[in-house]
Amino acid sequence: MRVEDQILNGAAGLQTGQTPPASQTERPGTAPETQPIGSAGQDRADISSLAGNLSQVLSAQSAQRTQHIQKLASDFAAGRYNPDPQAISRGIVQDAIERQDAKP
Repeated sequence: MRVEDQILNGAAGLQTGQTPPASQTERPGTAPETQPIGSAGQDRADISSLAGNLSQVLSAQSAQRTQHIQKLASDFAAGRYNPDPQAISRGIVQDAIERQDAKP
């Protein structure tokens, strides 16, 4: 006996050996899955431009940090490095407060 009523078997147009489209496998209360146009059902992630931008930003920050450290080392060696004790103490206290707030 062959069941033709699609409501009874819940398999609207399924064929043996094939994966049903996402719209036929959704469960009530779930959001439908979307695919980019032209994806033909293949998974794909394109992060190369994001990774490239991130790499450039990190390189720029690294170069700036290196220059800053070299200037501090030069000032210290020449006796021109005079840090503000109040600014240092405020930074230490602020860091301790932030670390305490971050604990669960």
